[in-house]
Amino acid sequence: MANALIQKLDVIDRGNLADEYLAMAYNVEQSLLLAGAVPGKDYTLLDLYKLAQPLVIELFRDNSRQMKYDIPVW
Repeated sequence: MANALIQKLDVIDRGNLADEYLAMAYNVEQSLLLAGAVPGKDYTLLDLYKLAQPLVIELFRDNSRQMKYDIPVW
């Protein structure tokens, strides 16, 4: 698998916009990598954030939704 553009976070602060956005972009990238995408060729860092945006907006729109991450949450 190719090197990811976004490195795995050590911990995220749930509810913190910057952390949630970065964690969501990380998860989008992991999905792309599993599908065989190549960073820098098939997508950019900005693409990851654009793809994560509607997901993050939905999280903040409905506080009852919780995304599961493979990153420790505090």
